[in-house]
Amino acid sequence: MSTPALAVPSPGARPAPALGAGAGWIANAAYDGAFFVGSMALCVALVAVAIARPAYAIPATVVAGVLFANTHNLLTGFFFLDAENLAYYRRWPHYYFTVPVLLLAVSMATFVWSPPLAFTLHFFFTTWHVVRQSVGIQKLYLGKARAADFDRNLDAGLIYAAVVVLHAFAIWKFRPLWATKALAPVEVHAAGAGLTAGIVALLAVTMLARVLWLGWRDGRVAWPRLGFGLTSIGMYTPYLLIDQYQVAFMAGILPHYVQYHGIFWLVGQNKYAGNAQYEGTVLGRLGRDLRVWVLVVVAAAAVMAIFRAPYFLAEKDLAFAVRWSWQINLAVGFFYGLGWMHFYLDGLLFRFRHPEVRAAILRYLRDPRRTPALGSLASASAR
Repeated sequence: MSTPALAVPSPGARPAPALGAGAGWIANAAYDGAFFVGSMALCVALVAVAIARPAYAIPATVVAGVLFANTHNLLTGFFFLDAENLAYYRRWPHYYFTVPVLLLAVSMATFVWSPPLAFTLHFFFTTWHVVRQSVGIQKLYLGKARAADFDRNLDAGLIYAAVVVLHAFAIWKFRPLWATKALAPVEVHAAGAGLTAGIVALLAVTMLARVLWLGWRDGRVAWPRLGFGLTSIGMYTPYLLIDQYQVAFMAGILPHYVQYHGIFWLVGQNKYAGNAQYEGTVLGRLGRDLRVWVLVVVAAAAVMAIFRAPYFLAEKDLAFAVRWSWQINLAVGFFYGLGWMHFYLDGLLFRFRHPEVRAAILRYLRDPRRTPALGSLASASAR
């Protein structure tokens, strides 16, 4: 049952713009171009580094992991700092608190007991989590375009199909399942890249044809829907281009990380910035000043990376790996366990069929520039 207090905007928050505002964008063309539709930019950049300067590919991947992968996992925790959210989460303590802690414990135990099994589970958890976010954001664009159910199902089917095809190829090429170390580039199995590329291209052309046909029929092309849809279909194509598994994986998943940062920052701008209710809180400072947000999140991500570092060193030093085996696996289990918590919690935090969740997050996925904060207007009138 919904809670009335959660079904209205927080005092001081920016109200939602009029229906239909924004020409189909979630926020606006510039914001969506940076964080959603244009999220492929970092993917392209890492692919370019891997092709042009292979020696820099792994260092660039490590930096990307700390700056974007770790930070995106940790951002989930900030939703628990919102008193409005927390009041709802406490109504379901086992879902929001008990299960995440158990997942962390299971990850640590699994990595100690069987690292190959743990890495295999992580591969599938990550893939499912990423594709669900892609389909979810695409639904927002479809909603903006007032798309029919056929188009909602079509876009979801095309995105799922692309992810399945590209990951099936990745399993064939890199053999990441039941493994603890990536194949050397000279050992990968690249046969089938052309066929896989052809299938993905066909999926992309299908979406392109459908959106353009609707645009011809209705007199307006849903460019945001098309742009993000093609991004979601093509984001894992680095598997086709790069022979280093770690680099190809990071390049393909970078758009996902950028999109998540975009969601959090947009909610922060619309819900916390200029809102007297959050004045003096961590969320209030984050929403007001991007520099504080970057500093806090990157510092936390660097601390998180400490738990991954021993495993990285063990890959280079066999004696170190043997001597500290279970401790290393316990640490890396904690590292990936934070990711498992993030995967699970996001399935709850963004379950928009619940009115409380829509009120806490969905209503703030809007253009932050369209209207000033109510709190700011009140302050101005008082002066």
